[in-house]
Amino acid sequence: MISQKIQALFDFIDFLDKNKTEYIEKYIPLCKELNNLDVQKEALNPDKNYIDKQRYDNIQSQIKEKFLPITQNVCIPILNKLRELKIWSGDDVFTSIPNNNISAIFDFKRDFTSEDIPQVIKYKQKYLGFRTETNTDFLCLTSVFQNLDKIFKELFDFFKDTNENEFDSFETKTIKVNNIEDLVNGLQENKRKNVKFSIPTKNFFKTSNERHLPTSSINVKNEIIMGDKYENIHHSAIYNRSTFTEAFNTIKTNYSEDAAQALEIVKLLVEKSGNKEAGELFDSFNEEVKKEKPKKSVLKSLWDGLIKIVPIITQTADLVNKIMPLIHN
Repeated sequence: MISQKIQALFDFIDFLDKNKTEYIEKYIPLCKELNNLDVQKEALNPDKNYIDKQRYDNIQSQIKEKFLPITQNVCIPILNKLRELKIWSGDDVFTSIPNNNISAIFDFKRDFTSEDIPQVIKYKQKYLGFRTETNTDFLCLTSVFQNLDKIFKELFDFFKDTNENEFDSFETKTIKVNNIEDLVNGLQENKRKNVKFSIPTKNFFKTSNERHLPTSSINVKNEIIMGDKYENIHHSAIYNRSTFTEAFNTIKTNYSEDAAQALEIVKLLVEKSGNKEAGELFDSFNEEVKKEKPKKSVLKSLWDGLIKIVPIITQTADLVNKIMPLIHN
């Protein structure tokens, strides 16, 4: 029997399918225009030449104007529908999408009836059709569709007759990198592509007590998709080193070596962002986590704010999963 939560997922697929033609005809071309403008903007040097500055400002103005209808007519309606159907709880990082629905999917795979199968297959075809034909995050819904793909794959993979990966054409691809420099360069080289990055934690540590910090400077821009700008970064300290060390040792003692090493990687990504607000949030997170009884609600709020400012954190495979025990356990 199809439960209310599973039906809500199907209702959302109906919503996507109903709007698919409009998305394809009107908003995907607009996304392509925005990507083209972003490429043009990256070729300019507005800080060194007045002509480039004028062109840069003109392009930025066009981007804001063209991005508005995508926000109003695609992003907001999709998010409102997810919230209305209680698929998403409203958190900035969208982890509530799998958290709210995974149990219902497991229950359904255990308790489904033969009469349910044609219904599931119909909605599987609708969802796969939508994702294949649109194959875009509309420049603002990357985390949304990554989490939706995760739960729908969990559901629909159970109801297939072959070993084919039906999500392959739009599924997030994982790129293995060896260090932070490769990670940030990879983000730049694969801009506008649906990828995440995997870093072997051991590459950051010569021994458990000797941590290796990269030293080279990197220039990265990423303004349309995530709204963040990484530039003129010179490995400056934008966080309190002693607070970090205390937090690192506390996590290593009270949680695990993996979690402590994950915090070190987050520190490096915060450094690379060069964002003062990110440094302040990271300081506050470390201050809370090193307390004898840290407040989970405070840690979650600080963490959500941090990854919103430094979204590259969520594009590093398994990094968030290693931090989650600090927040939820």
